[in-house]
Amino acid sequence: MNDCLSTGQFFNSNPMKENITEELNDAKKEVQEYINARVDLTKLHMAENLSRFFSGLIIKMVVFYLFFFVLLFSSLALAFWLDRALDSRGAGFLIVAGTYLIIGVFFYSIRRKLIERPVIQSFIQLFFPSYTDYDKEKK
Repeated sequence: MNDCLSTGQFFNSNPMKENITEELNDAKKEVQEYINARVDLTKLHMAENLSRFFSGLIIKMVVFYLFFFVLLFSSLALAFWLDRALDSRGAGFLIVAGTYLIIGVFFYSIRRKLIERPVIQSFIQLFFPSYTDYDKEKK
């Protein structure tokens, strides 16, 4: 016993201290693994949301492009038909243009209700689905 006190082996080889150190190291590794898993999960959610957003954007752009040409050629056909029906050069085009002007002013006046709010709600629903579920439960 006297040899243990003089060499310091009695105090330095504490098995309880080694166990605590091992437990802390294990806990540290588990916390790091948890954080890494959460970061990976967040990346996956962001990738899913961004791919949903861009695929929806592409689909909407294609539909808009096709609708634009249908509307363009329909408007031209209507303008030519009105020109012939009214026996006037340009009156049909003025009537079609005036109709689009009235529709444009109407949509501009209700743009917040018709466009901005639904777009904001769709972004919120896309990126934060739990918030929209919360709003539904609240009502």
